[in-house]
Amino acid sequence: MKTNTKNKILILTSGKGGGHKSSSDAIKNALSELNLNTDVLAFDSMEFFPGYDGDEKGYISFTTRYRFFWKLFFEFTSFFRGFSNFILYQAIFKRFSILINDYKPDIILSVHPCFVGSITNCLKRMKLNTPLYTCIIDLVKHSHLWHDKKCKITFVPTIKMYNALLKKGFKKERLFHSGFPINEKFNKINKKPKTNISVPDVLMVSPSLKRDKVTLKFILAALKYDVNLTVVTGSNKKLKEYLDKKLLNKKNVSVLGYVHDMDSRLSNADILIAKAGPNMILEAVKMCVPVIITGHIPGQEEKNYQYIVENEYGLKCGSPKELSCILDRLFKNDYELLKKFSYNEKSCNDISGAKAVAEVLLNAFY
Repeated sequence: MKTNTKNKILILTSGKGGGHKSSSDAIKNALSELNLNTDVLAFDSMEFFPGYDGDEKGYISFTTRYRFFWKLFFEFTSFFRGFSNFILYQAIFKRFSILINDYKPDIILSVHPCFVGSITNCLKRMKLNTPLYTCIIDLVKHSHLWHDKKCKITFVPTIKMYNALLKKGFKKERLFHSGFPINEKFNKINKKPKTNISVPDVLMVSPSLKRDKVTLKFILAALKYDVNLTVVTGSNKKLKEYLDKKLLNKKNVSVLGYVHDMDSRLSNADILIAKAGPNMILEAVKMCVPVIITGHIPGQEEKNYQYIVENEYGLKCGSPKELSCILDRLFKNDYELLKKFSYNEKSCNDISGAKAVAEVLLNAFY
């Protein structure tokens, strides 16, 4: 290992918040805890694109209001991987090369599919041999932009994905089942499977990407039961104002905006009702909280329910009406099914990715 200067690791992430940032922060924290002689820069790679101002409203609108067009975009870029990577490479090369020449990383880790093959092209043009690692942070269906057999190692969240990539021609020595990188604060709470439940505490986070009325219907379906319901609307201020007005006289429900203590919220929850974002649902699994999936972003999230259902960590729900039936199943016989899901989550092997990725990266310096 180098002794004169700190080893430098560049993590290519995306945005100021959200899933990519959460995963990159988890890896960065793990690296810092394992080795203080490492300098880690987590860089918002969207800044490589001219005109980017840090505002993610465009992406949010694209994936929620224009779902059909996002689906087309996702499938097109995934299928035409070579063409997409070339276009991305042309767009980002100038600013990427400036960052590389300034920071001079020893290792690059990408946690975003747009910055894998395109980065390989950039490095080739710059005639650099800087090793590129990739950490896939999609659970089931994922863009083929993640796939680059030239990467030193591709970290995958599940054994199922590991085996699938082997069949696509990836070499074993270039694949590593790391698990999913989850924020380290979820490791600090010793969460145990549910055993005693009196009045269920239900946490609902962005259950629908459709109209506000649909979210309200999900809430009212849950309130048919004797529960304590907390609804988190995140950065959607319009939805919070709408729900505050509609639920003014309802008991046992509180509506919150953006929260910074999701670990505590999950710690106190008996059930999570949410869309199929991988970070959110695996944070729940980490805390032994059964999951009811009620929606998804087209493309990368649309099959995440399979992971939850196949591993018996929870259920998929297609409508507010179906939610009532599901809660009835979970609550009957002294919460027997709910407790079963919670117990199953205790044995999950896909939730320690941050430390696993960090260890592999640090070992590369020896």
